[in-house]
Formats: sequence, C-alpha cells, structure tokens
Amino acid sequence: MKLVIEAISDKGIVRSANEDMILVGNDMLRDASKKYEFDFNTYEHPFIIAVADGLGGHKSGAFASEYVIQLIAKAVKELPPNLRAPVVKSYFTATSKSIHDCMLDEGNSDFSKKGMASTFSAILFYTKKVFMIHVGDSRIYHYNGSKKELKRLSRDHSLQELKGNEGALKTAIVNAFGAGKDIFIDFAEITAKLNDDDYLLVCTDGLTKELNDAEIADKLILQDGYLKLTEEAKKQGGNDNISLAVISYMKYW
Repeated sequence: MKLVIEAISDKGIVRSANEDMILVGNDMLRDASKKYEFDFNTYEHPFIIAVADGLGGHKSGAFASEYVIQLIAKAVKELPPNLRAPVVKSYFTATSKSIHDCMLDEGNSDFSKKGMASTFSAILFYTKKVFMIHVGDSRIYHYNGSKKELKRLSRDHSLQELKGNEGALKTAIVNAFGAGKDIFIDFAEITAKLNDDDYLLVCTDGLTKELNDAEIADKLILQDGYLKLTEEAKKQGGNDNISLAVISYMKYW
C-alpha cells in the first residue's frame, strides 16, 4: 500500500489561536503543513489520518482537540489485529465513550476547561480495509477520479442535518467529544468506494464554511491542492481555523 498524504493546519485570518489538530499516524500537526509518503510492505499495523476541531475558546479548545487526538492515537496503536468490522466499531465506540467521559470529568475538575469539546473525523486503514470514523461537523469527502465527482461521506451532527431542522444554525452541533451527556460515532467501511485514482479529504469546518463542494473539487486534485484550498478559504474570509488532510495514490486494492 502506498499513500501520499498532504496535511495543513492553519489558524485562518480572524482567529488569534488555532484550536484544530491533525493526526497522521503518530504525528500531530497544528500551525504547520507537511507532506507524507508511506509505502507499507505489510498490512499488519493500523494507520489513521484524522482532524479534530476544538470548541470552548482558545486554551480549552486547543486542549480538547489535542486530548482527543492523543487518546485516539493510543487506541489505534493498541487495536488488536484481524478484528471483524463490527468488533472494530465496538472498540472505537467504547473508546469514544471513555474519552468523552474523561473530558467531562476534566471540565468539572478544572474550571478553565469547563465547556470544552471537540469534533473528530478520521480515515482508518486496517487489515486491507478502509473505514471512516466521525463525530461532529468536521467532514470526510471522497473524490472519484474516473467520474471527476466529489461526494461527502460524513453527515454533520448538527440540529439542521440530523433533525431536519432547516431553521437551525448549521453550527448548532448536537454531538461532540465533551459536549452533552453522551456521544455516538458514525463508523462505516468505505473500501468498496475507492479506486487508485481517487482522493479522500478530511477537513474541519473552517474549510467548508468558506468553500462549497464545487470549489473544493476544483482545487483538491491540483498540485499542492491542500495549500491552494487553504489559501482560497482564507481569501474568502478565513473566519475559522482551517485544517485538512488530502489522501491520494492509494495503491491498496
């Protein structure tokens, strides 16, 4: 399996601090950009690419996204080999519940972290299969190279999208790490959707609030598309932190 991953986390134009965090394998990024090339000779070890968008204001938001990323990275490292998909889902459901409860406890014990929360969206490569894991309103997209078509794979965990309430604010999130009494994850295998000329995009809403799907598709497949997407989002306002990872050249199937 060969993966080319291009990742960037930028604070944008308006915000004074970056509350996003990116995870590529064991590498965490904030206020940075990096290209990765991985050529795996074995499928034994799971590999994850993820973004998290912290909520709660500067310090607590930044802490929340990093906290989620660190604990998910640990869970991936400890994921047993050769599990069936339903068992993998149960594993990450239990892990997410544990992280959520720990964040609530952290917020109750430290007033500066009260109200902190984080979204999380990820692509997991595991035992020759590809899965998506999703919490909140960060997003996962698939670009079909043969059809030249961009499709969103994730759904926003917002009042507007989950409840069908068109009058609700898009930013009214109903599911996130650290927010509310409980948490749920969207977990699905996406292996069959993917071909060698395709791309996957994992991003925070700092990108999707500024660019529509057509604008994203237009820039995504260009050389250094991840940088061009970020710069275009900043040109159109850059009102939030912008973090994204583009995954391409997936010689996997």
